[in-house]
Amino acid sequence: MTSRKSVNRAALLFIVCMCLILLTDSYAVRRTSFGTDQQLLNYALLFDFVLVIPLMYWLLIVRKKGGGMLKVLQAAVPCIILAWIALPASGRSMLTAAPLPLKLTLTALEILMIAVEARLAFVLFKRFRGNLRLHGTTAEALRLSTAERQTKPSVFSSFIVNDILMVYYLIFSWKRKPVISEPDITLFSYHRKTGQIVLAAVFTHVIAIETFGMHLLVRQWSDIAAWILSAADFWLLSLLWADSRASVIQPLEVRQEQLRIRYGMRIQADVPYSRIAAIDTALEFHPDKNESRHAALPVVTPNVRIELAEPMMVQTLLFMPRKVKTIYLALDEPSVFAQMMRGKCNF
Repeated sequence: MTSRKSVNRAALLFIVCMCLILLTDSYAVRRTSFGTDQQLLNYALLFDFVLVIPLMYWLLIVRKKGGGMLKVLQAAVPCIILAWIALPASGRSMLTAAPLPLKLTLTALEILMIAVEARLAFVLFKRFRGNLRLHGTTAEALRLSTAERQTKPSVFSSFIVNDILMVYYLIFSWKRKPVISEPDITLFSYHRKTGQIVLAAVFTHVIAIETFGMHLLVRQWSDIAAWILSAADFWLLSLLWADSRASVIQPLEVRQEQLRIRYGMRIQADVPYSRIAAIDTALEFHPDKNESRHAALPVVTPNVRIELAEPMMVQTLLFMPRKVKTIYLALDEPSVFAQMMRGKCNF
């Protein structure tokens, strides 16, 4: 089995080599006077980006993780975008008047990518339907379908889950209400008294002003960069309000055998009562930097602290997997929650 350290070294080597290829090819295309051979140089750049970099990605990263050749397609689309950026205007117009062999190659690659994406979409849809019947909630079915059957946590899958659920909460969740899916479940809310909606409104005001100012400033150098920054700010605002919506329709569930934490889009965990060592409440908890490294935090000031008997894997912000020893929460009724949990844990 390949060690994590070896995979990290290979990933660093891939990033360094990709940056060197990007810089070298961009400089050569723009600065070298090749005359009639300029078209040949443009083809060489396309060869590097469309074939060399994806194959290098497979050789250094995918192969070490035990993935197949189809994983190369994860790098193909970003590489084509990078090639478009690196090519000069003459190279971009060359793509529209490319010779037949190049057009056939690009067409075959596009058909292959569409086929793989269609198969992936079909598999995800089947998983989604199965999880929807099993769990009864759309959000839970979407969250589980993407990460199902993975041998290890994936950063890429975490971002996919985050963006899919962000769209769901912003657009498709407005008729949803908190429901008790099983008998003997007690729900605890965390959006009424903890100031989460107010915090989202304040951040929206600040980000909107910052986005307008930065867009006007950056567009003096690059329109593309200005719109990229504005899109990033819009994504951040969408995440804030999707999290606020998730907080309303996904309360904590104290179940028969475990505590089910669906804390907005910030903390996702199923904690058996046997793995809880202590539960404390306070007006405010302020964990120091060392405690925060091994804890799941709610972003707002917490008033509940759950100490685990041993570290366990949970999903934190952006659905990133993380092993934690403590879970901090900010609840509307912390004392009632702690009293019920102590009874469940037999403290």
